[in-house]
Amino acid sequence: MKNISVFGDSLVYGTDDDGKKGGWVIRLQNKAGEKNRFWNFGICGDTSTNLLKRIEKNCEEKNPDIAMVFIGANDSQYKTEKENTLVNIEDYKNNLEEILKILNKYTQKIIFIGLPKMNDGITTNWNYKYYFCNENLKKYDDEIKKFCEKNNLKYIHIFDVLNENDLSDGAHPNSIGYEKIADKIYKSVVF
Repeated sequence: MKNISVFGDSLVYGTDDDGKKGGWVIRLQNKAGEKNRFWNFGICGDTSTNLLKRIEKNCEEKNPDIAMVFIGANDSQYKTEKENTLVNIEDYKNNLEEILKILNKYTQKIIFIGLPKMNDGITTNWNYKYYFCNENLKKYDDEIKKFCEKNNLKYIHIFDVLNENDLSDGAHPNSIGYEKIADKIYKSVVF
């Protein structure tokens, strides 16, 4: 049996999955079958900086055969101006490099999942502390792609997979959205 550790934020955790737990990770587990065991290390609100602080412990705990990383949406959030992100893009790129160094101690099969598009009409005007915008999400997604090309890693592009009807609150997928993400990943990876 392969241990597959999935690292990320609320988009990995499965927030707003219409009362179900696990979002796309549990759906991918069901598609990939019993020969694989998925471990969901998604923590709501995490940035790449937060993930970097905990990923070594998570790897020690499960010793993954495959590691999947889906992080960066929260990094791209901003408070007042789009350029003033929660984690600036240079720090984000450095964090990806450090995350990769840690993962390479445990496995050579590492997959990065790009960021999804959100609903700007909601996420740029909502009453939360920070805002999301597709302009920033695209910039961070582009960095994931470049990082994967540079390091010869599998990158799964999902920016255009979801539409506004697939989102529960403008940022998080609903059950249909999580199913679409699971399908895209399943078709892109041989388990």
